Amino acid sequence: MWFKNLYLYQFEKEFEQDADTLHDALSKKPFMDCSATQRESIGWVPPLGKNSEAYTHSANNFILLTMARQERLLPASVVRETLQERVTEIQERESRKVGSKEKKELTERIEDELLPRAFTRTQKLDAWVDLKNGWLVINTPSSTRAETLTTELRKAIGSLPVVPPKTEAVGPVLTEWLSKYKVPEPFEIGDECEMISAGDDAGIAAFRKHELGTDEVKSNLDTGKTVSKLALVWDKKISFVVSEDLVVKKLKFLDVLEEKMNEEDPQSHEERMDIEFTLMTGEVSKLIPDLHKQFNSK
Repeated sequence: MWFKNLYLYQFEKEFEQDADTLHDALSKKPFMDCSATQRESIGWVPPLGKNSEAYTHSANNFILLTMARQERLLPASVVRETLQERVTEIQERESRKVGSKEKKELTERIEDELLPRAFTRTQKLDAWVDLKNGWLVINTPSSTRAETLTTELRKAIGSLPVVPPKTEAVGPVLTEWLSKYKVPEPFEIGDECEMISAGDDAGIAAFRKHELGTDEVKSNLDTGKTVSKLALVWDKKISFVVSEDLVVKKLKFLDVLEEKMNEEDPQSHEERMDIEFTLMTGEVSKLIPDLHKQFNSK
């Protein structure tokens, strides 16, 4: 249940759904396996697992939801190989060249033939709605996957007035922090960063598991590089890497939260997920405004 990424959206107005109404809406668009001829299937599943019937889970004004996406894996190399066999067969049998239009039609036919035999891959994507503070938080670093979830959620409930937070000031602030090797409390600088040069031939300097207050790091900043990613620790509880688009990656909950989890002693999978969700949202809901205000006020 511990999220590894935070892809953030802000609500432009109050979210009108509660856990029960959102459950009703999502349960009408459940995930179903791909049919034999279907390339992709997207729907909603109970976030607490297959033994649960609830399509949402709520705790302390946070609503958890889970989207599932299944796709049929049809490698392009397999299609190309089959196409070449068909083209060769036609040319030898009919003593003629196969044109581009016919190749396209053959490709479509081959894909239709192979699709029912293709393996499937199913991926789940968790998100939560922070009703009190007006955030939609998705456990992905990918803008494409985040947009897929928001699109499907909008289809399910009819309206989803969210926008990404403004990010114009993020890069300059991260650069200033690393240049001075100083960040506002309760943040601390971690052990990872990435810097890029301006211009068409942009060079990249990356440091991982590295002391960032060294001359080696400073020399890259002195050449005019700007920080695109920076590792931070918040309140000695959560470490993460924030990028210039304000996407949080490599989210890790430190020992203090693990100790709290161990004190709870959950007796079932569902109870464990509920406790983890409560602990996670309780802390991350404090981290997000602390982080956001550093860039929003610039």
